Amino acid sequence: MNNREARTMQRFALIAALAALPFLTAGPGAAAAAKTKPSNAPVKPETCETVSALATGFGKEKVTVFASGNLDLAIDQAKNRLAERGAKGFTLRQRNVACAYYIDFGGAIGREHKCTATAQLCGKG
Repeated sequence: MNNREARTMQRFALIAALAALPFLTAGPGAAAAAKTKPSNAPVKPETCETVSALATGFGKEKVTVFASGNLDLAIDQAKNRLAERGAKGFTLRQRNVACAYYIDFGGAIGREHKCTATAQLCGKG
């Protein structure tokens, strides 16, 4: 065996030893134990926020759509606020749009409607 072959064999032995090092230091069953170990971290409660939006205009159907769209925008803003506090996995509950007469202009103009859209947004802490 010449000098060049000896260095090649030494390098191969070093690479093989380094590749086997993580398996030798962890011990048998360490990987399985790490996967099945239960977490002792406390479960964080849900963080909820009531979100609301408003729209006014003529035609109950149109104003209902506007209020619902405004609520969607408000929900996105609330998600951002809750996410800054560490909340994840958002759920939306109790989405509702309620409309009432706002101003009666009478005659040819008609009545203006005021619609309020509400929802409860919850995120897991």
